[in-house]
Amino acid sequence: MPEYVYDQDWKDERERLAGMERLWDPGTRDVLERAGVGEGWSCLEVGAGGGSVSEWLADRVGPEGRVVAADVSLRFLEPIARDNLEPRELDILGDDLPEDEFDLVYARLVAEHLGGEAVRAMARCLRPGGVLVLEDYDWSVDLRDDFFQRVQDTVLGFMEKAGFDPYFGRRLIAEMAGAGLEGATADGRVRVVRGGTPEIAFFRLSLTALQDTLIEAGTITEAEVERALAQLDDPAEVMLSPVMVAASGRRPR
Repeated sequence: MPEYVYDQDWKDERERLAGMERLWDPGTRDVLERAGVGEGWSCLEVGAGGGSVSEWLADRVGPEGRVVAADVSLRFLEPIARDNLEPRELDILGDDLPEDEFDLVYARLVAEHLGGEAVRAMARCLRPGGVLVLEDYDWSVDLRDDFFQRVQDTVLGFMEKAGFDPYFGRRLIAEMAGAGLEGATADGRVRVVRGGTPEIAFFRLSLTALQDTLIEAGTITEAEVERALAQLDDPAEVMLSPVMVAASGRRPR
């Protein structure tokens, strides 16, 4: 079974997730606004992480709506105080899921780790007419830096052994159609980020979180990790993120 490779009990995991939020939340909010999320909606976020998107959804749907913020760990979700937000411990592949219940099901950087079965599971949570919105990476951007490309390929290769698909973003339309959803569409966005900025923290801490495992496996050296982290910290470095593909599809009425 596919596995999520990042340890949610790692000491810097909240800051790693905060880096993701700084990098991607503004675009995510635009995507969800275009999906029509509004007052009174019932929403499920799968893999809610630090809860920033679930909090935004709770404000968006108002007191007549509700948001279920689901994750396998509620470490960062339980402190969130919203009357219309419910943290719920949930394994999208292993637990019984609420079916035919939500106007919106949303997940970011989840399906790429868990595959098409997760897409189909999330689609079953939608009520007729409900919309599934998924955001996943496509790592097709040319870094034009041979050293950093090797480091990136090493990290992605390790994650692939756990079931991660670095090009799942481009599969989202087909996966949604295969899950029985209608009108599936997608677009993509890329961030341009400078080294040493708060937005780069997600990539820096993602490498830091895996470095001991990669070094022990002999796929990368400590010196190479230090060199890569130094590049990520260098304000003279300007980097392109992977493509974040945002796709949506609707359950037939």
